[in-house]
Amino acid sequence: MTQATGTQALEDTIQWARQEDVPLTWVHEGKEFSHRLITKNQNGCSFSFHITTYMPHFDVMVEGKGENQVVLYCLHGWSRQIVEATGEERIFRQGDAMYLPRTYRYRHIIGEAGLVVAVCSNPSKEHGDM
Repeated sequence: MTQATGTQALEDTIQWARQEDVPLTWVHEGKEFSHRLITKNQNGCSFSFHITTYMPHFDVMVEGKGENQVVLYCLHGWSRQIVEATGEERIFRQGDAMYLPRTYRYRHIIGEAGLVVAVCSNPSKEHGDM
């Protein structure tokens, strides 16, 4: 990753990031981890961009606590999602995008191949944030 030089603000510079160069954040130890590639603190960006990986057969309730709007995009694998309030079920697979408002709750059941998703969050989530 490059850093800002001279008097130019960090958010006004072109920057690059690689998973190998940023800390790994365990969301659920041994089951789900994320690399926060672009963040406000690290890059000056108002939103964050992550790659999150889930281990096969992980079954978890996912809940938005009123803080972040999130977009997920499936890169690899699949999961079954069940919206708690309505019972609606979806299979989330490669090429699918999902918008999560600030408040939500759904059951997330990861398939046998695991799941890798690209994530955008507004406001930015930082290294170590769940």
